[in-house]
Amino acid sequence: MAPALGPAVARAVDDLAHDIRRGRYDAEAPATLAKRVAETLIQAVATASADATVDDVVASVRAVGGRLAVIKREHLLVGNVARRLLRVIRDEFQHDDDETAAAGDGDDATTRTRRMKKDVIDTAHEVIEEMEAACSNIAAQSVDFITNGCRVMTMGTPSAGAGTGLAEAFLREANKRRAFGVVVAESAPGYQGHATAKSLTERGVRDVTVICDSAVYAAMPSVKCCVLSARGVLADGAALVNSGAYNIALAAKTHAVPVIVLAGSYDISPKTREDEGFGRVYGLGAPATALAYGRDGTDPDAVVVNPSFEYLPPELISVFVTDHGVHCPGFINVLLAEMYSELDGALLK
Repeated sequence: MAPALGPAVARAVDDLAHDIRRGRYDAEAPATLAKRVAETLIQAVATASADATVDDVVASVRAVGGRLAVIKREHLLVGNVARRLLRVIRDEFQHDDDETAAAGDGDDATTRTRRMKKDVIDTAHEVIEEMEAACSNIAAQSVDFITNGCRVMTMGTPSAGAGTGLAEAFLREANKRRAFGVVVAESAPGYQGHATAKSLTERGVRDVTVICDSAVYAAMPSVKCCVLSARGVLADGAALVNSGAYNIALAAKTHAVPVIVLAGSYDISPKTREDEGFGRVYGLGAPATALAYGRDGTDPDAVVVNPSFEYLPPELISVFVTDHGVHCPGFINVLLAEMYSELDGALLK
């Protein structure tokens, strides 16, 4: 059983849980939520009692991370950030134990715990800085994929028009050094593609064309590559993407057009589609965004299913561009081994 959390930490966890439940971060840049989750977990580490053992600290972080991760399972990054911090805790405690054994340090347990907590917090803050820089690090690699005179296809996202999406940042950065055209699928029924096109135009991309989703296949032969952003990357190299991306990837596969999927390292999850309860990861959007209330001619008993995400299998993905570099889908399991401990695959047991 995890040690009881202090009042300040419990309040911070409750506030974050409330914001996630109410959808505050649904249309925000993923790094925003990742940073707040990390800060909340760091607070749990910082307030651990002076005589807390590594098992106590790990249990606290697992309990908080597990509680937050199940609120909205489509936010895979919540659990991923917790696993990343747990790896930091295990590594720092092991490193301190090794140094103590080598030096024959006679410090008491309280002093060692205080020192190790400080090391964990310092390293965790470095992880936060890394997550904050993920978008810019991914965007900086755009010139390796986009050439002068080519056309690139993308789609709208929930954060469309805010200038905070990975795909938007990727294309804007490429536009600084390349002259190319962008084809944007309108992403019905929310039509975020229009907001994306407007945002790109306002930020200097001159050749932007919006097409309806049904025209993706017809437009694909004129496209050099497709740029999509992931909301989650699975252990087998598959991805969770916004609805409409599967249509683009399938058309690209038929026309032998590369599909580039952008994802922060915080999006990479040890989960797979075969995991028990994975079906609950697929979020459903409000029916009103697909079919307005009171629309004339609408059957009052109509059932509207409006999925927020789609599953994109690894065979439809050419390459992942992450803040840790460029990787093929089959390399994702190697990244997982570097970022997480095998002991933290399931946060709640």
